[in-house]
Amino acid sequence: MCLHIYSLGEIMKKLEGYLPVDVMSEITKYGRINEIRIKRNAYLTVKKDGRYFVTERITDDRCFDGIVDKLLEHSYHSKLSQLIEGYISLGEGYRAGIAGQAVIKDGTVTNLSEIGSVNIRVPYLIRNVCVPVVEYLEKKNFSKGALIYSPPGVGKTTLLRDLIISLCSAPYLKRLSVIDTRNEIYQSCMGGLPMLDMYSGYPKHKGIEQAIRTMAPDILVCDEIGNDAETDAIISNQSAGVPIIATAHGDCYSELINRRNITRMHSTGVFGCYIGIKRRGINNRYDFEFTERRDGI
Repeated sequence: MCLHIYSLGEIMKKLEGYLPVDVMSEITKYGRINEIRIKRNAYLTVKKDGRYFVTERITDDRCFDGIVDKLLEHSYHSKLSQLIEGYISLGEGYRAGIAGQAVIKDGTVTNLSEIGSVNIRVPYLIRNVCVPVVEYLEKKNFSKGALIYSPPGVGKTTLLRDLIISLCSAPYLKRLSVIDTRNEIYQSCMGGLPMLDMYSGYPKHKGIEQAIRTMAPDILVCDEIGNDAETDAIISNQSAGVPIIATAHGDCYSELINRRNITRMHSTGVFGCYIGIKRRGINNRYDFEFTERRDGI
């Protein structure tokens, strides 16, 4: 397995515009990390190789508000649509999760106030971990969709990146349309892939509709599916005959398949296979559990 992890220098270069010098100095004590959790008037924590560490740095109001302002690029309203969804995209697969007080109107979140927590996720590119998945898809002549599932934080998006690069490259050279709603899939190394079309920031259902209509993909790819609009678009896509590879949160196949929208997609045969993944620590290999869909089941 070929593994690329952002070096500490690369991480710091990316984050230096968002975090104060003393916060970054605290982070360097832990080397290569997976997450930075920042909470108002609480100790800074980091995640490394699946373990959390509480630092000695308390983020006071002034420091916390300064970090949030920089994450928002000094423009709260320009990031409002992302904030309502609970995140801020930082590009290159970096994402800051945001928690605060929701403002509700007619049952819908319309604003976010009193931001109290930020979770910055550091993305990874691990090459050649997708080989079992590619081999399965190849046996099915790339005609069947697949749903990859696991609990949060196991590495679905990391696996998806490797799968995208492999399918777009020789010897497969499949035309992929990737619906990257939260701007957390794309990394700069994908920019030179001529067979890859990225739909960045699109709602999944809109991206799926546009990709089918205008780009003639061999395969559609999207991350973390599940709501009604996405399900409707994916089922409608069946008539176009383009297989879709997607991810979803789930502990096991039996739990996953009993969710209402997953059941809807399952009954129409959207996915020919469900692929569960497990992984311990950032350097460990993936373990796969393949469950094929049988007609009528």
